[in-house]
Amino acid sequence: MSDKFSIYDSPFSDETKVLRRNSLLVSGICLFIGITGELPSKFALLGVSFSTSQQNIIGWFLVAVLAYSFLHFISNASVEIAKWVHPFLKIVSAKKIMLTRYSHAFDETDFLNIPGMVNEQDKNDMQADAFSTADWKITNKLTWLYRMIYIKLAIEIVAPVALGGWAMVQLLVLITRH
Repeated sequence: MSDKFSIYDSPFSDETKVLRRNSLLVSGICLFIGITGELPSKFALLGVSFSTSQQNIIGWFLVAVLAYSFLHFISNASVEIAKWVHPFLKIVSAKKIMLTRYSHAFDETDFLNIPGMVNEQDKNDMQADAFSTADWKITNKLTWLYRMIYIKLAIEIVAPVALGGWAMVQLLVLITRH
């Protein structure tokens, strides 16, 4: 992760992506059990059957597995999101400090992205200006595509948290009623 903030960089490491996937998998299973209202009486994967009285224990076991995977993902994701957004918040805070504490030296125009004069005797300067202008024009044309990043962030961050919370509530309600 760099010191420069980019909303287009993934906030998560590979480890956290695996934790997110595992949390989503367990959340999906628990949500399915909670919505259908049926605790499993048999683990086909293990070939083990449980009596009706033991189903409650299975439910609590599933809650424990869900809570572990959910909290493990949340704890890793929180730290990584904080590291990811820190450079951006630092710049915002520094700008606010400069505008309030040092208002005699700074105003809003100091933070505008105004291109400088181009030295028309220097080909490198003209080339840099051309690339900068082209980049600005293309970025403006593709703004609607860049805004899709918010959907991506919702899918990567909000959806797993919401699904995990919903699954935990559904399963706890089922177990306490059972």
